[in-house]
Amino acid sequence: MARRSLLPALAVGVAAFALYRATLLPGFDFGDTASFQTMAGSSLITPRDGYPVYFAIGGLFLRLTHTDPAHALNLASAIEAALACGLLVLVAVELSDSVGAAVTAACFFAVSYTFWSQAIIAEVYALHMVFIALTLLLLLRWASRPTDGRLALFLAAYAFGFGNHLSMILLAPGYTIFLLISARHARRSLFAPKVVALAVACAIAGATPYLWNLRNLWLLPDPPHGLLDGLMTFWFDVTKSDWRDTMVANVPRSQLSNHAALYGFDLNQQFGTLGPLLAVAGLARLAFVDARRAVLLFTLYAVNVLFAFGYNVGDTHVFHLPSHFIVATLMASGLALTRIAAPSAEAAAVALLLLHVGTRAYDDFPALDRSHDTRPTEVIAALTADLDDGRAILLTDMNWQVQNGLAYFAKVLRPEVAYTPMPDVLLEAPALVAYNRALGRDVALTERAAAELRAAYGPLLPVGPDPRVQVPSLSAIARDLPAGTRYVLCVLRPLRGLTLDTAEIAATLRTLGGATPMTLPPGDYAAVAGQIGEPPRLVTASQSPFRERVSVGGVWVVIRMESWLATDTIRRMGFGHVIAGRRHTLIVERGVSFVAFDDQGHSIRTAYASNIFAPQPRFLVQPR
Repeated sequence: MARRSLLPALAVGVAAFALYRATLLPGFDFGDTASFQTMAGSSLITPRDGYPVYFAIGGLFLRLTHTDPAHALNLASAIEAALACGLLVLVAVELSDSVGAAVTAACFFAVSYTFWSQAIIAEVYALHMVFIALTLLLLLRWASRPTDGRLALFLAAYAFGFGNHLSMILLAPGYTIFLLISARHARRSLFAPKVVALAVACAIAGATPYLWNLRNLWLLPDPPHGLLDGLMTFWFDVTKSDWRDTMVANVPRSQLSNHAALYGFDLNQQFGTLGPLLAVAGLARLAFVDARRAVLLFTLYAVNVLFAFGYNVGDTHVFHLPSHFIVATLMASGLALTRIAAPSAEAAAVALLLLHVGTRAYDDFPALDRSHDTRPTEVIAALTADLDDGRAILLTDMNWQVQNGLAYFAKVLRPEVAYTPMPDVLLEAPALVAYNRALGRDVALTERAAAELRAAYGPLLPVGPDPRVQVPSLSAIARDLPAGTRYVLCVLRPLRGLTLDTAEIAATLRTLGGATPMTLPPGDYAAVAGQIGEPPRLVTASQSPFRERVSVGGVWVVIRMESWLATDTIRRMGFGHVIAGRRHTLIVERGVSFVAFDDQGHSIRTAYASNIFAPQPRFLVQPR
């Protein structure tokens, strides 16, 4: 069975890669993704950066592809995700003894919403799934024929996985219990000196990639004072102790119900109703066929779900990916139950479920297609227009996600842009301004940096708008469009620290509706669709995610809300989507998102407000 599953595993991996390659983000993104892309190929990876195996593989892809770092790391994620899908087939075969069921489960996982969204950008989660799949496969193979060699392969893969993501530790309870109950007749053999030595050797080997991070501490401007200080700094940074203390198992009591609701929404988003039911049936089957494996899968699932449930971060959904992987493997076991009726029943069930998977992929493809998403580049290019280090410097204080995007843009795409964070130079600002003026350079500022400079120095360093950067209002954009133009306007509760300009939204609605007065009903998620100057075809709002389908000027439009705003503050794929004529017309963000489109669903005009993709105004220190 193992040999017969290799070809199907390869086929699933190739098909998954083709899907991810077709929807791959072409360039850089904001947030952590931009940070990874900026550091690609760098030899100075500090403990705070972490992920040494991820960066080593990313550097290899950068050298092999001879392309820009953003594309190289995005492509690496697609290949890693495809490899994870292929390995899932092999794991699922071990659990179900059915190639058809295993392929079906892997396809379900391949097109699951969150995994697909992470497979097309530079992130660590695709590689994390590879290590989860590989270690689970090696452990199951060891259990079927326990040998020192197979145990060594498992331990080495598990230890090496920590070099990509420290959450491999969440697999330890399940793996330890399984090892102990699988060796119940020879349990002492697991503690034999040679096995202990083997485990220690693998742990040391798995830790060696972090020597890269440790060494780089002494290359920083403020190096540690001796080895002990270096080790303490290393441990604090690589485990992100400051984050861990405030985020791990620290969800406020008032948010517990929201996290539970998020998980229900998230699980349905990945697999619908059928997937979890199959997984429950699969766990029951395993409990009857091989209780050890049932305990293993249940423990892995429970530990990862509980960790994600208690992890107080803005992108909790990505930490559910390991549990989604376990659900997919259990689905294969559940599907294998159809063999009880007849072999033909299993074949029919596999065929129907593969058809269902294909339908889900067809439905989600436009929403998850980021092959034309150049919004981060456009935002940063507009902010830095006409700036170069011969004529100006830029002082910044922006949302950290946008700041990371600027770091990539200025390093790779326009290295002539000179910028520095305002908090780093605020105390020396008068001297900095005087020095640059003496060199004939302007001092430009982002909006928040300008506010900080005004607050600190007032008339000593007067600040005014930079006339070279124009930020049109949303209502002005709507007024510039001819009557009859199709549009969708979405308003989602903004991130903390950003506010909705209700007067501007009201002015925009007046422009869009013409003689028809429009107001947005209350709700965290709201949408208006229609043609400019005519009564809207849709006005809706809700406190929970929704999906609406409406015809606008002969074009069928689907408005999808794909987030849980009570918890989500980061969604790399956006917080929702507008699909017009099967085209990905708009990625909806928190705050205001607007698109005008033609009869083919092509975007004519896109605008954002009160979110990280809103155009950034720019200011100048004025001469006195």
